[in-house]
Amino acid sequence: MVEQVRMSERYTDATGGLNTRGPLFAFGTHPTVTSPDQAHAVTSALATRNNLRIIMDELLVGNYLEQIKCRAPVSLDGQYDTVPLGATPDDVAKCAVAKDALKASCVGDHTMCLCQIDGGCGDVMKGEPVGVLDVNQDGAADDTRFMQGAVGIKCGSIDVPIDLDMSYWNPSGNQQVPAMGGFDALGPAIVLVAKPPAACGAACADPTFPTNLTCGLTFAPNVIDKQNNQVCAPPDGDINKNCNPGDVTAFTFKTEPLSILQTSPINPGDTGVSRTSTVDLIFNAPLQPSTLGAVTVTEGSTPYTQFTVSQPNVSLIRLTWTNATGLAANTMYTITVGTGLTDYYGQPIPAPATISFTTGM
Repeated sequence: MVEQVRMSERYTDATGGLNTRGPLFAFGTHPTVTSPDQAHAVTSALATRNNLRIIMDELLVGNYLEQIKCRAPVSLDGQYDTVPLGATPDDVAKCAVAKDALKASCVGDHTMCLCQIDGGCGDVMKGEPVGVLDVNQDGAADDTRFMQGAVGIKCGSIDVPIDLDMSYWNPSGNQQVPAMGGFDALGPAIVLVAKPPAACGAACADPTFPTNLTCGLTFAPNVIDKQNNQVCAPPDGDINKNCNPGDVTAFTFKTEPLSILQTSPINPGDTGVSRTSTVDLIFNAPLQPSTLGAVTVTEGSTPYTQFTVSQPNVSLIRLTWTNATGLAANTMYTITVGTGLTDYYGQPIPAPATISFTTGM
């Protein structure tokens, strides 16, 4: 059973300011929790730089969660391979020996890192072992990777891409809170990290969720415990309550809406603003460049067009005034971000946002 899920959120404090909080228990709780701030349903999860720690009530079969790295690509999917069910550390060691000993050592029902590519894997024929990557020669795999499709996050109809290198299965830990690590050392746990949307490419570096959507978990049917039970999520994370194998719908969270976090160098309502300085609008998620036309400006009540919009980084919009003398003196301007602006998943800002300011002399 999924006993707890920990993640971070954005919230409005008593002064009306936006702050971040977490990780907190977005599902389930713990006997030592002392405040509602530490455990509650999350309805404004951070859209970026967020991950999920999914704490299980018992061990899962790790063979269906992670793969080991081989010495060369063994399939069209790359250099990682699944450890067969029932394989022991000795079986891994037998497939991690020197290249000239592999054919004699890496044999039997629990072999791994066998070439699966028609035409072979370099100088290794299909069906023969390329060997487990073991540079330090300790008889164990040097690297593992989370398995594609084993555990996922679905927001609305969007399957959020998972970072297979940053996500992992940690089979250690229990419900005893250690002195080092606190609640974030509870286990056993799956740490699930989202990737930026593929369309954003190298410009996006942080884990990113679609904004303003209700999300949940998905588990592959073969992700099971040692008794062959599929994962389920009981109501409120209470493992004394029942849940049907494979049903994890008891846990959901909602991501924060697309919004402006900060304006620079001005604040809304400022007076005496420089007539020539650029204005930066900093958002809480990467923005789709093709939607920047949703930003408009008015001078008083008249549309103003003497500006350009650029995107110095994926979450920032910069307005540059193109009139040689800048904006008019002692005049109110309003920047409006319309609902045509979207994040990289196509999720729009839910309502127009306006920033008004008055120029100086």
